Amino acid sequence: MSNQLIINENPIETTFSDKEQLQIEEYCTTINMADSTAVIDYGSDIQKKLSELSGRMLANLNSQSMDNISDVLDTTLRYLTCVAEEPKVKKGLFTRKTKECSAREKYKDAEKNVDKIAVVLQQHQIQLMKDCAMLTQLYQMNTVYFKELNMRIEAGKKKLELCRKTDLPELEKHANATGLAQDAQAVADLKNQMDRLEKKVHELELTGSVSLQSAPLIRMIQSNQSSMAAKIQSTLLNTIPLWKNQIIMALNMEQTKETLSAEKKTQASVNKLIKQNTSDIRLASEETIHVASRNFQDVNSLEATNKELIESLNALTEKEASLSFGEKV
Repeated sequence: MSNQLIINENPIETTFSDKEQLQIEEYCTTINMADSTAVIDYGSDIQKKLSELSGRMLANLNSQSMDNISDVLDTTLRYLTCVAEEPKVKKGLFTRKTKECSAREKYKDAEKNVDKIAVVLQQHQIQLMKDCAMLTQLYQMNTVYFKELNMRIEAGKKKLELCRKTDLPELEKHANATGLAQDAQAVADLKNQMDRLEKKVHELELTGSVSLQSAPLIRMIQSNQSSMAAKIQSTLLNTIPLWKNQIIMALNMEQTKETLSAEKKTQASVNKLIKQNTSDIRLASEETIHVASRNFQDVNSLEATNKELIESLNALTEKEASLSFGEKV
């Protein structure tokens, strides 16, 4: 047996298992048409559960703002781009005021800020995954409540059909036979109760329409949160590591530049020393040659002096010999 629930002029057919059919029969027998309160409260427990379900969905949306997460992601990407392009650290999320600094200091400061951002993103991701799990539970609960609601609707319709075909004709027949006012009032009371039950069944059908719309709404919210969680995961696993690789490359290039600069300075210093040494050696060589040449001139002078000295000694000897010979004479 099936029950057709009319929603937006499109019939949605709900089938019931044998076990559910037995449950429907039990619900039908528990409807007390003599108790106005029981008829008014019929199915209210399921309506209350569905209302609480909608409240939990709304609370979930209020506690988790997709805009805030999107802002964090966009700010993260803009920050990474600015750090990679600008020579100065920009003022922004988790950063200090702009100042002049070296590449090493800039990237070291930026890496700390990115680590802070990663922690915030991980917290959002964990919360989103929890919310997705909760929404899955809500979807399952909504499915169960929707099935239960349709069973109550089917039981109410069965009760109305039973009253129309059996209870009401019997009461009318009995009232016509007796002609008593209380029997006529019993017929009127039953009609009023049937009218209340029919309105209640229609109200339950409206609740079913809300429940039916909640199912795709839950899936839509869950899909959005799953997409946002996937985007955060992609940022954590791809964007940030890729950016850190760029840091390593940039620092390596900076170190290479510093090494080349130091090597150029060292080479220039060595070349200067070599030129200075060459100049010193040239001057020393010229001085040595000069000194050596002067020593040679000194030797000649010494020979001349010795020659003159010898000649003087010879002259003196001859003079002494001459004087000695005169005395003898």
